[in-house]
Amino acid sequence: MCSYFPLEHEIDGATLGVFTERMAERLIPIIKKQVMFISLLDKLKAGESHKSLIEYTHGCGSKTQGSSHFAFPPLLLAALERRDPELKSSKKSKIRTLLLQALFDQLSSKTLYPSHNQYVQLLSSLITIYPCLRENFGSGFDALHESLKNKFKKERRPLISDDEVLRMRTKFAIPGSGRKRTSEVVQLQFKAGRRLAVNGAVATEVCMEERNITEIVKTMAEEVKKVRPDMLFLQEQMTKTRGYRRTYISSHSTREILMEFPCLKLPEILLLEMKDLQHIDIDKQVTTVLSKMAPMILLRASRTAVIKRCLETIEDCQEGPVKKGLQLEAAILCLPSLFSEDSSLLFTAEESDTLDIVTPQIILSGCKEGVPLQYSLVKVTMDKEIMVDDCTDVSLALGVLFSTYFVFGVEYPKGLKKTLTFLEAFVFKMKEERFLPITLKRVFNSLCE
Repeated sequence: MCSYFPLEHEIDGATLGVFTERMAERLIPIIKKQVMFISLLDKLKAGESHKSLIEYTHGCGSKTQGSSHFAFPPLLLAALERRDPELKSSKKSKIRTLLLQALFDQLSSKTLYPSHNQYVQLLSSLITIYPCLRENFGSGFDALHESLKNKFKKERRPLISDDEVLRMRTKFAIPGSGRKRTSEVVQLQFKAGRRLAVNGAVATEVCMEERNITEIVKTMAEEVKKVRPDMLFLQEQMTKTRGYRRTYISSHSTREILMEFPCLKLPEILLLEMKDLQHIDIDKQVTTVLSKMAPMILLRASRTAVIKRCLETIEDCQEGPVKKGLQLEAAILCLPSLFSEDSSLLFTAEESDTLDIVTPQIILSGCKEGVPLQYSLVKVTMDKEIMVDDCTDVSLALGVLFSTYFVFGVEYPKGLKKTLTFLEAFVFKMKEERFLPITLKRVFNSLCE
């Protein structure tokens, strides 16, 4: 087939996959040869002989030698040539499924239980040949690696009569053995880390009599009542009562905690407490890392009525710091829609809607014409108690809300778990990528394109 074209046109297997009749007219002047070529090409595209496309181009030297061992169908080759965004999409798509199937076929010809090295070798070679598949985090193929592993698990499940599957199931089917679920691993690590933090704090701070601690707590409460509390003084007293406070938080209600430590209702103190616990500046990460993601979040978010109003408000604003601030606030409110989660667990513009929400929630009061970005007051509540009653903006409120989960030891609500885990991993850098669900990795990858 290469005899139809001059060598300078560099026609290879991938190009043949997307070859059109119009291209044939330009390159083949004789009508009879055009018809013969198109007929042969249609047979190649329709049949199982697409493998010969790659093998043939390898023989002609038009493609790198490494690509000769990837037997991709023409439709997939065409998508790779045009760098189809669906190849790296966080959502399920036909092209993505086709890529996984091709990789599965390639690897399953050797074994149904590939080793880690086999996965890495295959995917490393893939992203070297097709750099457009490289992901923007980790090794460059973490999400694809996880998807391919899940594909093998799914394909092995019904193969109850396969010798290799039977042998492996017999070998590893021991009660109590095997890898723990991710949620269990994270939970165990969190509990262990919390015990170490509390025990370490108690061991290092000066042993104080109960009378002295009570006196310090009373002094802190009086300082908070001032018009302008001394933040440095409060920070010093918080350090002295660290062990007592964390023990108290673990065994008392939200109302009792706020009555004992009213300084936790100050955003600055709550964020400092979070920094002491996790060694991370939450507010800084929101205004830097999440701010960079904001435009892509708005682009990927579902177009609900609330989001449309937010976008209209942003469009009416001139370029500059104010518009960037509005984009960040809108992106925060849109974030749950990326994971099809309940945004009311994150924020509400009506205080009457908070009656059934006991987890931390942002309240936007006085919104003009129902537009969330046109608020007059921002609060954060939990257990029907006002945690912070005057946040300067939505970005600060997000930092307060997220810190509340950790400082007060609150479990993520099921309807907002993916959103909060995404923030924890990719914005605040508090969680290792290997513990993350594949959905979160795909979403992050799509925001980095």
